[in-house]
Amino acid sequence: MMTVYFVVMTICSGFEGCVEERRPGPTYASRQICLETAREMTPRKGVKFKCRSERSNVVFTEAPRPESYESLVSTKVQGQP
Repeated sequence: MMTVYFVVMTICSGFEGCVEERRPGPTYASRQICLETAREMTPRKGVKFKCRSERSNVVFTEAPRPESYESLVSTKVQGQP
């Protein structure tokens, strides 16, 4: 399990109250990086940017290794050395 952070927009209007909406975009590894990104966003009337955390499962997979060098394929080969 790993904690990731993302930016949330809090939109407040007089009639409906406040609604939080997750902003589409990247996730951040630390809260500090997320807060710096939220501070750089242009302010708009009635909109505040916050950071929220979420626990996520990160699955690391390892690609199978080639059995020999003949199995490797490269598209930028100029020729034999």
